[in-house]
Formats: sequence, C-alpha cells, structure tokens
Amino acid sequence: MRHPSRPLTGVRHPLRTYVYVLLLATGAVAAGTARASGAIQQGTLITLASGQVQGHLNEDSREFLGIPYAAPPVGALRWRPPVPASPWVGVLDAASFSSPCAQLPSLTGTPSEQEDCLYLNVWSPDPAPAEPLPVMVWIHGGSNLVGSTGDFVPFPPYENVRLYDAHLLAAEQHLVVVTINYRLGVFGFFGHAALAGEDPGFPYGGNQGLLDQRAALIWVQQNIAAFGGDPGNVTIFGESAGSFDVCAHVASPLSAGLFHRAISESGGCTASVATAAAAASHANGISEALGCSGALDELACLREVAVPDLLTAAEANPEDIKITNLGIAIDGGFLPASPRSIFDAGTFARVPYLLGANADEGTLFFLEETPVTTAAEYTAALEDRFGAELAPEIEAVYPSGSAGSPQATLVRLIGDAALVCSTHDVARRVAAAGSRTYVYNFARVIPQPFVSLLKLGAFHGAEIPYVFGSVTPPTAGDERLGTRMQEYWTSFAAKGRNPRAKKSARWPRFRPKHYDILGLDGLGYPTDVRKIKNFRRAECDFWSSVYERLNP
Repeated sequence: MRHPSRPLTGVRHPLRTYVYVLLLATGAVAAGTARASGAIQQGTLITLASGQVQGHLNEDSREFLGIPYAAPPVGALRWRPPVPASPWVGVLDAASFSSPCAQLPSLTGTPSEQEDCLYLNVWSPDPAPAEPLPVMVWIHGGSNLVGSTGDFVPFPPYENVRLYDAHLLAAEQHLVVVTINYRLGVFGFFGHAALAGEDPGFPYGGNQGLLDQRAALIWVQQNIAAFGGDPGNVTIFGESAGSFDVCAHVASPLSAGLFHRAISESGGCTASVATAAAAASHANGISEALGCSGALDELACLREVAVPDLLTAAEANPEDIKITNLGIAIDGGFLPASPRSIFDAGTFARVPYLLGANADEGTLFFLEETPVTTAAEYTAALEDRFGAELAPEIEAVYPSGSAGSPQATLVRLIGDAALVCSTHDVARRVAAAGSRTYVYNFARVIPQPFVSLLKLGAFHGAEIPYVFGSVTPPTAGDERLGTRMQEYWTSFAAKGRNPRAKKSARWPRFRPKHYDILGLDGLGYPTDVRKIKNFRRAECDFWSSVYERLNP
C-alpha cells in the first residue's frame, strides 16, 4: 500500500460531517468512552477500526510508522479543528515516517510544503506484552515552527540518526511509545478572528497545533490497547515547544482526562502566551501582506494561498514579544484564560508532573550571532531585547561578565528567561497547588568535538538522546547516565510518583519552600546523579516577577 504521505486507498471528503470533530474539539468525547475495547494484538499486523496496519520489527520492538490520526487539513480544512482520518481499504504499510508538516529550513527541521502531515508512530515491545503497558506520547520541539517526528540529529557524527527513534526505549523499558506530528507556524497557530465563527459549537480560533495533539491523544485512547498500551496510564512528554505544549495541555480543560502524567523538558507556559486580540492582530498582518485583508471572504482568500507564500509571509511578519510564547494563545476554548491564572486557581489537570531544563539552554540560540565583547555592548543588547526600562533590572541580576564574559552572561540570562526559569515557574505553581512535582537540571556536557568547538555546554535538547537512547553513547559513563534517565522517566510514567533508577539517588519531591531538585550531571561517574538545593533560585525569582509584569 502507498505510504501515508501519499493518498491512501479510498476517498477522503474534505467536508465530511463535523459532528464528530465538534465532539473532539469541545471535549464531549470523554476519555473513558473513547477507549477502544479488545485484546492486545500479537505480531506486526494490527487491526484498527480505521483499517489494518502492517508494522515491522526493529530489534526487540514492533515499529509502526506513519499512521494517520486525522484527515489532511487541506483546502477548506486549513486552520479548522482536526477531523478524524477516513478509514482505508487494504493494509497500510507502516514502514516509514510521514512527511514533516509545512515549515521553512532550520537547524533541526526538514523544509516541507506538505500540509498532509497529521500522522503518528507507535513502538511496542516484541513479543507483544501479556498485560497492558504504560504509554508515553512524545511532542517534538522546534518553537512550534519547525520539526517532526522523523528529525535527524543535526550534529556530527550522528547526522543519520533519528533523534526520536523510540525502538530501544520501548523494548528496554517495556512500554509503548507514541510520537506525533502536528501543524506548525502559520498553519498550526493562526489566530484569525474570523475562524471563531466557522464551526458551531466551537467558537474559537487558533491553537490548531494543540488541537492536533489533543486529537492524537484521543486516537491513543481509542487505539493504543491493540498495540499493548494501557489507555488508562498515558504520559505526555515533550521538549522545548513540546514542553510548552505539554504545559498547555495540563492547563487546558479540553485535554483533561486524556493523560495521567506529564513531563516537560525545557520550557513552561506560564511565562507568556498571546491574548486572542494579539493573535488576531498578528494574523491580520499576515493577511494584509498576502493581499487578502480586503477580500469579501478573507479566509477563503487565505485558503487559496500557496504554502510557500504563507510561510514567507509569516516569517516576514513575526510576533512582537519579549518572552517567547511560541504561538500559543488564549483562545477562550483550549485555553479559557492564561495558563498562569489557571494554575494559580488550581483548575488544571491534577496529574503528577516532572519538569526540568538544561544548564546551558541559551548556547544553541547564539550560533550565528555576533558576540558582545564589552559592558557597553552587553547593556545595549539588553535594551534591544527587553527595553530600556527592564534592562537595568536584568543587569543588576546578571552583571556583565558574571558568567565569565559579557557574551556568556547574555547567553545564560536568555536561557534562564526563556527556558530554565519558565520551567521552574510552572513547577512552583503546580507544587504550590499540591500536585506531585519533580524537577531536574541536566548538566552533562556531551564529550563530542562539536560541543567543545561551538562552546555549547549542556545545550538545549542535549538530554533527548539520553531519554530516548537514540544515539550510541560516546562513553560508558554516558551509557550509564542514559539508562538512569530512562529508568527515572519510565518509572514516573508507570507509577506517577517517586521516580526511581537503579543504584541512583532518590529524586526529591519539589516543594517551593525547599527548592530541592535532581542534578543529572554526568560528572564523577558512577555517582553522577545528586540532589541540588536552590538551583538558580534567585534568578528564577526575578524572572517570575518579570513574567507577572509583562503578562498580567
């Protein structure tokens, strides 16, 4: 059968009934009623309600790649809530990753003009388990602009390695892993005000990528039992934009009940999200650039615009923000209010939450920028990024050269502002509400030439190969650290409490008063995991106050 990135057998009608999609969008399909019935299926030929899927063996894992979870969001479905995928005739050969969603070139992402991209991948141990296993659903990073489940590692010597290949994680930790594609950028986070009036029962616009992720979680509830997964034990986890998105699902009333644990790696959604008005203004700017703002039917005009032109217009009209919001907006539906207010009110999903960040989050974002070398240049850079009013406050917390040089200090504070402290801000709010919360700092500097050459340190995303086991460890110590991290992550997914790893430190529960976290240092093997107290607490206290002021 044809690969999913090309048409499946059978006809897909772009305007099929919206009854079910409205149920998906409004949450009327509850997790309990959405779960599939039936026994765990053996082998690599799986029968789903939509059709048969032929997987393949990858060492000790059964691998199913490129399964559609929603209809292609093309034509009249561009920017609408996801519609369930049509059943197919014959057997779907799930042998390769689907195309990435439409995006421009980037360090980690593959350029694509493909809107037909709503597919997911499943890994399950071989042979199939006798009893249902915990399920982990991965949401990839890329600023909600780029990336896909099939991304390759961007640095040598790993260029031919799939970063999110989960066959070893599933087999060695005995669980089911799902990775998903979702709409990105102007296709996935487009808050045009006119979208709110298109679908009766769902009068909201924007956050299409988050609704895609939610549709994938509903697919998991309906189908994962056949692969050996337990729909009653689902953990969502993600990195960077995926980390922000996980946070948004924890806050969203529409995602409640579709997952039971959450893991955020590098990024928290309480720092900044756009208002509906700001999202609409941004969409209007793109529409005007494309010549559609005065059209009789503006959305119809925009839906006729070619993918490359939309990508170019969106790049030329970026959002005006100081702390990144990754396109997420308070749409009145998926997010009825700001995530910060939802967490503080205690109305979020009360699930166990594991969060953390890396010690050198900012380094990856300065690879192509001219470094600042003097105190004056440092001050000017702060004023340019944050404004003349806030810059002196930041410089008081991060004096020029305090991290070794003006440039190193700038890199450190940007990493803290966007990722380290936004993650800690979420942890504080979740823990204050009484939910089980566990926080880490990843500080392993990978012993590879590209890391030292580019002075990356423990850079943004460096923990991913350790979590997935997707890269051959460069040293025996890195192998031990990876195994420990996989055990921590998957024991948390299985039980939702007290993450454990063999022969390793106990992970302290995070409480704002004591501020105890786990350090994943990779230093002094084999004692490379240790408890840390008050890690960058003063810096994160400051940034939490900034988040409040910039986004009241």
